[in-house]
Amino acid sequence: METSIIYQNQLKRKRITFNIVIVLLLLLWIPVSIDKITDFAAFKSGILRQPFSDSLGYVLIYTLPALELITVLALVMEKFRKAGLILSTVLMTAFTAYIAMALLGTWEKLPCGCGSVISGMTWTQHFFFNLLFFFLSGWGFYLWYKLRGSDAGSGVTEGSSAKRHIKKYSLTSKI
Repeated sequence: METSIIYQNQLKRKRITFNIVIVLLLLLWIPVSIDKITDFAAFKSGILRQPFSDSLGYVLIYTLPALELITVLALVMEKFRKAGLILSTVLMTAFTAYIAMALLGTWEKLPCGCGSVISGMTWTQHFFFNLLFFFLSGWGFYLWYKLRGSDAGSGVTEGSSAKRHIKKYSLTSKI
């Protein structure tokens, strides 16, 4: 019985932590995506000043806001939360890698196309900010994975394995 209470408390803490991670990710993705859409001209100008081809720039101009909005929607809808966490992790990986390359001096001059609060950060601050949200996304995915099967086997009596429970049930059902 005591083991069951400890397990339930651990499960509750994981669920609370998971929900906090989701809220933090939404606090990142909602303003970032809204900023790109509401100030689309500034976002477009910032992307086209980046040190890559204009053709890639035009692809990014439309795909980044769309991917960020899809991430928000997926994180909000429980059915698609796994996809939202994966998208968040992939986007943060790409953004963090891009900033890491900038910090390593890959390009001579690199304008920041970011908006809102992020635009006031140095490249190093921006890197650690992104790294934090990269880890939050990954941690959220880990917690999602741990929580997804937490209710499985709840009908099993304490101290016995689910395997023994299934065998016992299948033997009695044949009689």
